[in-house]
Amino acid sequence: MIKYRPDIDGLRTIAVGGVVLFHAFPWLLSGGFVGVDVFFVLSGYLITSIIFGEAQRGDFSIARFYERRFRRILPALVLVALATTVAAIVILSPSELDDYGKSLFGVATFTANFVFWWDTGYFASEALDRPLLHTWSLAVEEQFYILWPLIVPMLARRKSARPLRAFVVATVIVSLLLSIVGLQLYPEATFYMLPTRAWELGLGAMLAVRAIPAIRTAMVRETAAILGLLLILVPMVMYSEAMPFPGLAALPPCLGAVLIIHAGDKSSTLAGRALSVGPVLYVGLISYSLYLWHWPWLVLPRIALGRPLTAIETIAAVGMAFVLAILSTKFVEARFRGRGAWPVSRAKVLGASAGIAGVLAVAGMTLVKTDGLRAISGPAVQVADRANDAFNPRRPNCHMERTPASNGTLGHADKCIAGRPDAVTGYDVLLWGDSHADHLMPGLASMAKEGNFEIRQTTASGCSPILRFIAYIPKLAPCTASYQNALEEAARQADIDTVVVSSSWSAVLASLTATTANNDPELAERQFADGLRYIVRWIHSEIPKARIVFVGSTPDYDLSLPKCFARAAKVGFGDSACAAREPNDHIWGPKADKILATMRDNGVTVVLPRSAFCKGDICKTRQDGHILYYDDDHLSIDGSKIVARPIMAAIRS
Repeated sequence: MIKYRPDIDGLRTIAVGGVVLFHAFPWLLSGGFVGVDVFFVLSGYLITSIIFGEAQRGDFSIARFYERRFRRILPALVLVALATTVAAIVILSPSELDDYGKSLFGVATFTANFVFWWDTGYFASEALDRPLLHTWSLAVEEQFYILWPLIVPMLARRKSARPLRAFVVATVIVSLLLSIVGLQLYPEATFYMLPTRAWELGLGAMLAVRAIPAIRTAMVRETAAILGLLLILVPMVMYSEAMPFPGLAALPPCLGAVLIIHAGDKSSTLAGRALSVGPVLYVGLISYSLYLWHWPWLVLPRIALGRPLTAIETIAAVGMAFVLAILSTKFVEARFRGRGAWPVSRAKVLGASAGIAGVLAVAGMTLVKTDGLRAISGPAVQVADRANDAFNPRRPNCHMERTPASNGTLGHADKCIAGRPDAVTGYDVLLWGDSHADHLMPGLASMAKEGNFEIRQTTASGCSPILRFIAYIPKLAPCTASYQNALEEAARQADIDTVVVSSSWSAVLASLTATTANNDPELAERQFADGLRYIVRWIHSEIPKARIVFVGSTPDYDLSLPKCFARAAKVGFGDSACAAREPNDHIWGPKADKILATMRDNGVTVVLPRSAFCKGDICKTRQDGHILYYDDDHLSIDGSKIVARPIMAAIRS
């Protein structure tokens, strides 16, 4: 055991408070997510201190280490996982329950960070529907402590601590470099994976093995502690989801935690005493349970209601999480921590831990293998849930995802051309753009058969062709290469006469406005119009005689429409809020359409499908019983057919 320090529990309060406030009110504390990084430093310091101290005394036991870890981590985690699973089965649609099963398996096996890396980015909109998303950080810690208890004792038993200190410092340096480089190449993996996060735990470990010189004067200690608080609190206020993270951006809050811990090592500081005040200290004591409970309480009620929580509802959800954290700390954590009030042998603890983890893993895989218990869902739930899969069947072969490895390669023509061949070899129409072009392909393919022409899909995800004009961004280079390759291939077709261009224009215009000085909408609109004219020139430089059909934006929403209908059918709240609602882009969509309409000359036709969906600011998402979207902003096959009709008329004209 190491000496108890109340200031460390106070530091836990800052960490968990930042995370909870960020999740509950992101506009209030936009960088509160750095609280997780503070937790990593604390964990690295405390656990390494225990391992290092025991190893130097010669009484370290790997079995005892894992007994302590399981007693500390598992009881509250299992309780939250069980309660969340029951609520998930009641509330979530089959496809969501399938995803939930994967995350539950990840929790049971401490691989949740891998699950969410494969599934969604931490700041992505779909992450808001993952009740166990926050468990990724526990997985990182536990993976760290698979190897750490093997390496540290081995080096700590040597006569000199220098090899251990050198190893810890080297771990920090290598991991930090990986984080910096990885952020440019693979940002999602860098956020979730241990190799790019180990340096944060390693900073705490550096303190534990005394790889950082001691602070010898009171004035320096006081200054270091105050600076440490600032290095944590300022990023919590100034950072946002848009900031590339972790990388160097994670360094200030991590160094802040190091300074506070280090400054209070020999004697208390003013900042340390402030962190040790009763209410601050108490929140730190329940911080683990509060961290576990808060996220499911923010996610599941919002899913059940089918809308964002109001401020009062959010406060109530956080309040419920706080009450449950108090109860689970007192009646669950305290009963198992150490030898606790319920003494159980080490063998039984380890065996029970493995058994409970196995049960949770089996439960998770059962949800996956049964497609989220789809067979026992009601007919209306199943119909709505199937719309999640109603995307373009050619997408896997013909839509390029933006990765460095893609290199602008086009899908094979045999799989990406639809329609009825005519007497001339080659296709007649090129479909060109981002994912908002991809979702048009099912409708255009069916029209192509009727219209006796062939259409070729060449679409690329994650960037609009307009961005080639706005700025050169290295990570968008594969998309630009794909667009150029598509035009060059089309130019070689004997009968090519039309290029259909579609993109998420409303998102492009909103992004341009946000990046202009002082959010200047007029400048952004001029850039947008110039970009559209650039696209026309770009296409005509490769295919001089091509007619160009610009397709305007379709409404995009703040939630997945199939999931909204499925949840409503399952919970029984009614689906009127799903069938007609105000889209996210009710301002930017019409603005983008207005600018697109000015392009109607010089062989350019403009189709604005928004009018088929919207009356004023309210837009329909279902027609004749068919759900028109397969997620929050992409058309289903049925929705694609609606938009294809006016595009077909433009092609024929």
